[in-house]
Amino acid sequence: MLLVTAYWRTNLTLRQLAPLFGISKSAADRIIDHVGPLLALKQRQRFRAGTVLIVDGTLVPTRDHGAAEQSKNYRYSTNHQVVIDADSR
Repeated sequence: MLLVTAYWRTNLTLRQLAPLFGISKSAADRIIDHVGPLLALKQRQRFRAGTVLIVDGTLVPTRDHGAAEQSKNYRYSTNHQVVIDADSR
């Protein structure tokens, strides 16, 4: 799990990340491909009518220029938004 979260959080390449965990680049790729979907959040359910929601968003830098847009600061990033119920923790 630590390898996957480090990969998602730091935006390091597999070539940079694998030696930190003492494994090969291909092993790191297999681990991320297998464990990554298991850590993904489940799809949200519909909220009740009248529920107060909190929305927050941030730009996350990415190396994949196909899935990203160039922003005002000339960095490629994707927009991530989170919606939660105001009554949840």
